[in-house]
Amino acid sequence: MAQIVLGIGTSHTAMTKVPPELWDRYATLDRKRSDYVYPPDARVLDFDNGAKYVAQDMAGRSRELETFQNQSAAANQALDTLAETLKAAQPDVTIIISDDQDEWFYESNMPRFLLYWGDSLTLIPRTTVAASGQDADLAKYQAAAYGETRLDVPVASRFGRFVLDHLLEHDFDIAHSTYAEPSYGGEVARRYGPSDDEVASVKKTPQHEQGMPHGFAFVVHRLMNDQPSPILPIFQNTCYPPNMPTPRRSYQLGRALADAIAAWPEDIKVAVVASGGLSHFVTDEESDRMVLDALQRGDSTALQNLPRERMVSAGGESLNWVALGAVMEGTGLSMELLDYVPIYRSEAATGIGLAYARWQ
Repeated sequence: MAQIVLGIGTSHTAMTKVPPELWDRYATLDRKRSDYVYPPDARVLDFDNGAKYVAQDMAGRSRELETFQNQSAAANQALDTLAETLKAAQPDVTIIISDDQDEWFYESNMPRFLLYWGDSLTLIPRTTVAASGQDADLAKYQAAAYGETRLDVPVASRFGRFVLDHLLEHDFDIAHSTYAEPSYGGEVARRYGPSDDEVASVKKTPQHEQGMPHGFAFVVHRLMNDQPSPILPIFQNTCYPPNMPTPRRSYQLGRALADAIAAWPEDIKVAVVASGGLSHFVTDEESDRMVLDALQRGDSTALQNLPRERMVSAGGESLNWVALGAVMEGTGLSMELLDYVPIYRSEAATGIGLAYARWQ
């Protein structure tokens, strides 16, 4: 049967590709958003009101260049270690659990879970043309973070169909896909806050050529060095209410996935990667440490009962780690937290909690 030989959890932010000398420019862009979600109660604030809300907590937090340089170095060292670890494991299949953000899925169709099992999936380099009001230098580096070479990435199609069938036979309803469209576009509402008083800002994305979504492309480019062995992409809608999975359901997905892997009759080595997180676009160290502590303890109860109000906006990508933790349960592999790097790039606590871990 298949054997899980490695687990990896990784943030996939483009900040690790951007020179830290440019990180202060993020603060300028951050000021233009109006839908930041602040812990602990998921209140939605614009930049200026957010800065007032966190003023006391932000006092004394360094945003100097030296701090940014140290954070960039730490994150990239952890990524180098994960890349070396994945290469050494030589998996026959790498399952990637990640999400989509205005790439393939829009209000016309937003699946809670999806498994892609086509024969291949194309990584298409992103445009380096900055949109109106964006920073051209940042746009260049951000595009490069998700791959600079067009690649046809092999997908473990036969294994993927088996996993799909196994999930369905065991009452786990999941969407599927076997090919990508030539172009994508649409709109997505950010429905944050309580359902009777939610804030629903809408982002519209014009039709454009779109290959592999960013959470998967980051793994292929940064951890596989653009030399991928077969992958199996699994999507969770971690960012956009109302049909985001609960922590409990993400955990159940991980357990069901582990059972499907174990049922595969052929002797293959499988690695499982959770791509994304942790908290952003407002840094929430308390929530991040809650997730990481539960993973390190192997505490299934804590993982399934993480507070949903902390898994809002892009911080919901922590659910990819929850699913990974469930897959790792019972494998005998131990989690090693390589680094946790909380980054604050403005006085409004905008930023990200970077995390890197491996199970081996």
